[in-house]
Formats: sequence, C-alpha cells, structure tokens
Amino acid sequence: MRKPIIIAGSALAAAGLTYAGIAYFRRSQASLPGSGVPSPPAPTPPASPPVAPPVAPPNGNPGVAPPVAPPVAPTPASTAPLGWDNVLPLPTAADVKGDLMRNWGKTPQELRPLLLLAEEVSGIVGAGRILSIVAYRESGGWIPTAHNGDDPAKEAAERDASLRAYNNSKDRNKSTPLVYAQAAANFGSGGLYGALAPYFLWTGVQEMKDKAPLLGSDPRIMFLPRVATFGAIVYLQRLLDNYTIADHYDIKAGWASPSLLVGTARGNATYKAVRQRFAEDVAAVGIDLNDTTTIPAQLSAAKWPGVATVFQKIVGTLPTPRKSP
Repeated sequence: MRKPIIIAGSALAAAGLTYAGIAYFRRSQASLPGSGVPSPPAPTPPASPPVAPPVAPPNGNPGVAPPVAPPVAPTPASTAPLGWDNVLPLPTAADVKGDLMRNWGKTPQELRPLLLLAEEVSGIVGAGRILSIVAYRESGGWIPTAHNGDDPAKEAAERDASLRAYNNSKDRNKSTPLVYAQAAANFGSGGLYGALAPYFLWTGVQEMKDKAPLLGSDPRIMFLPRVATFGAIVYLQRLLDNYTIADHYDIKAGWASPSLLVGTARGNATYKAVRQRFAEDVAAVGIDLNDTTTIPAQLSAAKWPGVATVFQKIVGTLPTPRKSP
C-alpha cells in the first residue's frame, strides 16, 4: 500500500539492481491514490525507434535473472517508524546552479533542488526532471515514505518480488552480503522511486564492491529522500551505460524491468503498456520532454564521476538508525 510512514529524522517528514520489475507493472494498473494531481488525456508515446542489438550487460548488471536459488525462510520485515542520525536537510536553491522554475510541471518545490543536485553531481543532464516523472507514479505522488509490501493481506506480490530479487542475486553477490538480508528479502519495494529493497541496498557494488555504501543499512533507509535519489541516479546511470535507450520512454521501460530492453521483449505488450503509462505520467506532471533546453533528446552518462563521489555529494555521511535513549 502506498501510504506515508512517519519517520523521525527524515528531512521531508520532519520538515546490479532493478526497481519495481514486473511488480511495478502490476501496481500501475491501478490509478494513483491520493496524489492530488489530475490526469489529463495522455499523448500516445512514440513507437520505439529501431535500435541495434543491445550490448550484453556485464556480470552483476540488471537484466535476465539467473536460475532462482532456494528461498530464504520468510520472516516479517519491520516497517515500524525509524529515527535516523546524520540526515542532511533537503538541498535548497543555494545548493544548485540550474533552473528550478522552468519545465518542472507539478514537481513539488521542495524536491526540485534534490533532483537537480542529482543531475548536476552525476553529469546526466535532464535526469532531474525524468526522475520526477518516475517518482510521481512509483511513490503515489512524490511520497518519500511510500511502501509497497507493508499490507500483509493485499501486497504479498511485492514481498514475493523482493524475495525473488534477493534469491536471484545473493549468489553473485557473495562477496558483498547484506547485513539486513532477511529484512530486505521480505520488505517489498518503496521510497520515492519504487525500489525493491535487496537491489536498492546493493546499489554501487559493481563499482565499489564491498565498499558499496548501503550494504550494512536497514532497508527503511530508502525512505530518506537523499538516499533514495542516490540509488535512483546510480540506477539511471547503469541503464544508460549498459542498455540501448532509444528515447526517454525506454528509461521507464528499463525502470519496470531491464529485461524489457533486451531481445524480443522490446516491443511486446508489457513494454508498450509501460511506455504508455509513462506518457500518461508526463501529461499529468506537466513536464515537456521536448524542451531540449532542460532535457536533451538523449540522456548520457558519459560524465559519470563514480558512485563514491555521487554518494558523498548527495547523501554525505551515511545515515544510521537512532539509538534509543
């Protein structure tokens, strides 16, 4: 269920990965709950341009999953409110250089500097506005504490998806185990960008190996907007550098599942449905994808500075759960 969870210490509450996979497609059949944003008729997304065969992704990159490993024993993941230390406040206009007014549509004012900071730090021009459109649907209207999988009666599919994500990836990540593996496996997905918990906590392992910053974190850290945005911009970089992204609509297809960008899946019914829903979100949010002053026709990660630099400039010191007095 996409619903707010109060987290003491969260800046907004106090003031190899895949995001939702096919679970995203299942969730997105329903209209957005309580976003407060009208949904005018959406344009039909352009047909995907012809593309060359995709380059085979490197080991550990999202894509076709290996055979399913024996499942871990399911245990409930805690969803209780969690306080955090070392949480920076959201960035402000003074922290970024770009335009916070042009072509942001209905993106909340308080999130724009964070999205633009991710764009400027990563060198991926146009990323901030694309991530805003992604967050609109994935979090039910830019709700940082959105959680899919917290309702035992209605959202078992989300927990099943995170369990599969863990089982399919734990063997190739033996050298980078998750401290909160069991909790992540049973968590579902959430945060601003609909991240499946295991993949989210493995963010950056391809570059940083066992130094990846979130390996020791509780999955509820995804409810912190700066941390969620760090994970999202790293994922976007992985898509751009390892898959054929024909247009902006392909970014959302890859967000649903990178397998949709590979082989015969490109162009199938699910691929087309995800692209159509992205067109609906573009119309609802009011961001013009054709404004090349703010969003280039093709996004590029050619200036990527590295995961460690991106983490330091977006998150800073790793937030840690607040100890009880």
